[in-house]
Amino acid sequence: MYEVIYNKTYISLSLCLIAWLAFRFRPQIESFFDRIGKTVSFSLLAIVFRILPFLVVYLYFSFDAQSDVQIFWHSAQKAKELGIVYRDFPSLYSPLFAYITAIPLVFWDTAKAVTLLMIIFELLILLLTMRTYRNGLSNGQVLFKTLIYLCFPAPFIFCVIGGQEDIWMWGFACLMVWVWLKGKSDFVLGVIVALGLIVTKAFFVLFVPPIFLKLSNRWNFILGMAALGIPTLAFLYLHGGTAFLMPIQLAQEPMCPNVWSITYPIFGELIAKFNIRILNWIGLFVIVGVSSWQAVKFKNLELKQFVPFVWLGIFGVMMIFQIGAYSNYIFIYAMPMLFGLVNFEDKKFFVYSFIIQTAAVLQPSLWFRIGKPFYSWLYFLQIKFVIEYAFQLIIFFGVLYWMKSAYKEMKKL
Repeated sequence: MYEVIYNKTYISLSLCLIAWLAFRFRPQIESFFDRIGKTVSFSLLAIVFRILPFLVVYLYFSFDAQSDVQIFWHSAQKAKELGIVYRDFPSLYSPLFAYITAIPLVFWDTAKAVTLLMIIFELLILLLTMRTYRNGLSNGQVLFKTLIYLCFPAPFIFCVIGGQEDIWMWGFACLMVWVWLKGKSDFVLGVIVALGLIVTKAFFVLFVPPIFLKLSNRWNFILGMAALGIPTLAFLYLHGGTAFLMPIQLAQEPMCPNVWSITYPIFGELIAKFNIRILNWIGLFVIVGVSSWQAVKFKNLELKQFVPFVWLGIFGVMMIFQIGAYSNYIFIYAMPMLFGLVNFEDKKFFVYSFIIQTAAVLQPSLWFRIGKPFYSWLYFLQIKFVIEYAFQLIIFFGVLYWMKSAYKEMKKL
């Protein structure tokens, strides 16, 4: 029953050990990366930390893809047959998501192909992030950051083992910054945001209010979004009516950790009286409120610094207040946090981060296997519930720590 948890523990501890050794021999590693060049270095890291693990897990050991990947695969099969999303098959994701995940099925019709696609997209987004947030560093220094990211337990497990797609959202946010640096155009930013909305998931809409408040030419931004968004909505409505509302109509299942699960032992009777949709709306208002405050208070920040900061604010607050939030969301902002926000010389930050990341990997697996409990005090008479709740606390306060650290860095600018 707990074999998966043991395996994830071994993997996480191994990655922590590799990261520790990397920091210990950092000058030598950076020098090595400089000698062999950026392309060879990145290829080597991608093969060792993503492609090789995929081959070992899915081809050598013949493990099957698990969790959400099976759902992605079944939707992609329907999309490959040119069914119309929401009308002909259900999906909790944006309209183009199923069609993109259907591409590898033309060559290899298995859920493993979807996982491989997730790995490839993560690596492409990582490459884009490296180029966008180089920040005057040498190739060796940037690649060392890349090495540490690839050693983070949460992205490794959630991508290679879980086949999660959450990092796609950051990919579009980073693309927006990269394009802005090439030539400032509010209209193009609107197009990219609209593309993110129709490719990833509904959560990406939370990124719109702070960007709207940040930009000076908001009308062009709206036109850019409308240029792509209106034809998409028109097509979906003409071919499926209001079925395109499916991703936001389906109520989220209560998950953890978040403020509701953390405080449930104390306020459980009160929380249970609220409908889950009401708790979702409370979380939504808090997220939009905090991100809008960030947009107003830090309006003078360059877009390059503003985007990762508000990104961490959105999804950090989501993990704290949204009843449907769970540990996998750490995958959404691990990359922008590492490349765009933190002081890389702060070793304490990385010690804490690897502890938080390891807890985030283990907590959901344990929580599901012990029955997805929301606790009363009687639960704490059994050690398995105590351990799982301790993981929740580490993740919850870890997210607060990350947000505090990012806020301190932004105040220095």
